[in-house]
Amino acid sequence: MLDITCPYDGDCGRRFAPSAMDAADGAFLTTAIAKKMTFMFLHCPACARMFQFNPVAWTAQACEAVAPKAARPAKKSGKQLEKLLAREKVALPLAYLEHLRSGKPRSDVAVVSDEDHFTLYSLDELCQDVDVDGTNYLAVRQLAGFALALAQAAGTDSKQAAPFSPAELAACLAIGEEATRILFIDSRDNDTLWIYHLDGGDVDRTRLTVSALLGPGAP
Repeated sequence: MLDITCPYDGDCGRRFAPSAMDAADGAFLTTAIAKKMTFMFLHCPACARMFQFNPVAWTAQACEAVAPKAARPAKKSGKQLEKLLAREKVALPLAYLEHLRSGKPRSDVAVVSDEDHFTLYSLDELCQDVDVDGTNYLAVRQLAGFALALAQAAGTDSKQAAPFSPAELAACLAIGEEATRILFIDSRDNDTLWIYHLDGGDVDRTRLTVSALLGPGAP
């Protein structure tokens, strides 16, 4: 395979062989090449930053995808945060919004019993900016950025996030994360919880719903 150049030339720009990447990225790249995928995420072995890569064109592009930033010193009130969500046309399930208003929202959830828990965003964290491919989105709306990237890379008929179309994925609301996985609410029923994988753009349906998350005996 040809070498890959880290697209973050401002502070890295290292040229490296695919074999220098960790085993997971190396295996993913091999699979992507076999499937002729045109959109994926890899990590530079030198600076450890994630970047977008096209295995067909063999081109790398800087792509920031970071967790919600820490709370700012001048914190907004609950009412101000809800006004911000309303202005951005974010309609969380009412029961979940009430849960966030309670003052004691749960901080994490076990989606898969033998895996790390997902951190759940607080009302404040839902409204923090997340940089996706150079554009800022509210954390709750970050899937709109990834859906746009998928559509631009593979077209509006992309099956990468199937069964979601890019438009459906863009309408989904993110409520938590674990490493490179985002927990989100299905925009089609406003209840089922799914996982979006940053390193590939695939989605997995969970056995959880918003209703079950808030009900007695929740995981």
